Amino acid sequence: MLEPTYYKDLVTQAQVKRDIELKSNTILKELSFEDSRGPQASPIDIAQDLKALMQDLKAVNDHITVDNSDIESATNDYNKLAFALSEELPWPLETISVIPQGSASTKTLIRSPDNSKFDIDAVCSVSLPQDELDDPMAFYKKVGGALNKWNPDAKKRCWKVDFDNRHYYIEFTPSTPLSRILQLNSENTFLRPNRYKDSALAVVDTPTQKWKASNPEGFSSWVSDQASKPLLTILREESNRASYDGENIAPVPEQEVELSDTLRVAIRLLKRHRDMSVRRNLIERDSKPISIIIVTLLTQCYEGLVNNGASYTHPIELLIDLVELMPYMIEDRSGQLWVANPTVEGENFAEKWNTDTSLKTSFDTWCKLLRDDLQQILSAVNETARSKKIREAFGCTAASTPTPPGSSGLAPKKPTKTHKSPAKSGLA
Repeated sequence: MLEPTYYKDLVTQAQVKRDIELKSNTILKELSFEDSRGPQASPIDIAQDLKALMQDLKAVNDHITVDNSDIESATNDYNKLAFALSEELPWPLETISVIPQGSASTKTLIRSPDNSKFDIDAVCSVSLPQDELDDPMAFYKKVGGALNKWNPDAKKRCWKVDFDNRHYYIEFTPSTPLSRILQLNSENTFLRPNRYKDSALAVVDTPTQKWKASNPEGFSSWVSDQASKPLLTILREESNRASYDGENIAPVPEQEVELSDTLRVAIRLLKRHRDMSVRRNLIERDSKPISIIIVTLLTQCYEGLVNNGASYTHPIELLIDLVELMPYMIEDRSGQLWVANPTVEGENFAEKWNTDTSLKTSFDTWCKLLRDDLQQILSAVNETARSKKIREAFGCTAASTPTPPGSSGLAPKKPTKTHKSPAKSGLA
């Protein structure tokens, strides 16, 4: 069980490690808008530079946001599928719930640089009768059968429904409340829920044909709860928490995010930068940092800063700290790299890093690219150069105007090596 001060201590350790490794030459200490304005720069001049920078960040954030028309279309299809599950499954309606998970639920969904499809992830949770808990595969197949009209594809733990002439696909993960499985099994064979216990689930793992602990709703609630705790001085009085209602089918959240929502904006920007690093062949597609690790590290850091009583006067300051501290939030537990799932005790999102060193190497490479780009953005000699660099770094050179159909608004940059044609894939 995580102690209330866990991330507070972790972020304090990360700050010490960062300052030692960077020898106190952090971006914040190196950054000086006076350099571009000259020694006579006034507070008004600096404020204007910060305002211009925020305008550029807003343009990027708006550019990478999935179009409202696509979200509306995806929501309509999601609702149709969810209602079909409620009507076709052979259990009482009150035992069935369908809830979005992943990027859509945390409002960190972004457009892909190559215009590949994005995904709407959801769980189909059924409070199964006791006599049906010992056959998870039968349950898994019934959920797929309820979606037969849409020809779903069976995946490792979900059913994938793709659509012609759509910019997205939808995946449903069959599950049952974890408490039901724990009652059935007296042996400690499942990872236990940590925080947000009431939303913990058991999902069907088809390769093993067994149940596996998960907590997607709890994870989304964790991100939302931390994002609602403002670290910006100006927002201390304005905290609005996001929560699900108690209806049978939970809606897909809107994806509009303001810059003041610094945690979500940081997640979105970093995911976009990672995608651009892959597109530009600076990191390998197969070893790119997965989104769940990026989201977890940033949210851990954010929670730790809140618990430490940190306060920032400008979103840029907070963004810099999150970027610099993120790699130092990775734990070393008896020689094993750890990025712990805060909602399922004992689950390590970085487990594969310990057997495939290329994954950690790719993460480190990307973190350095990210820091270098941010440093160049903030130390640009003038506003025009800064604006150009920020849009190039995030692949948004067309961010100030609507993107033409079939175009991604990418910065023209020659690949460093031969780029293999990417497979169609949604967001991690």
